[in-house]
Amino acid sequence: MTLSPADNASAGAAKDPLHGVTLEQLLTRLVQELGWATLGDLVRINCFRSNPGIKSSLNFLRRTPWARAQTEAVYIGWVQGEDVAAIRTRLKSMAAAGPAKSKPAPGKKNTAKAAVNPWHKHPG
Repeated sequence: MTLSPADNASAGAAKDPLHGVTLEQLLTRLVQELGWATLGDLVRINCFRSNPGIKSSLNFLRRTPWARAQTEAVYIGWVQGEDVAAIRTRLKSMAAAGPAKSKPAPGKKNTAKAAVNPWHKHPG
């Protein structure tokens, strides 16, 4: 039996807890369930700790990939029924793995030239 494209889409949605969830929905659910204090303890960013708000947090998360990844990891842990200690362990394992290295876009070459050292002595 083969799956139709609609079945494949729903199967992918069942595997991915982030499928169809906007960043705003994700953040709102986390704040309702965990609160700003717990969220700030898990993801150590000032927009969760000092005068927190949905709008300012969304702006920061959209511009900061590592913070967004950590917040999404908290959400995935919460959706899977993990307690705060298990979510904290998940975040520590992410940190131990290190940041994902970004690769330059294909077709883009570094055209910057090395700076000339004015104190370099030319062979004479």
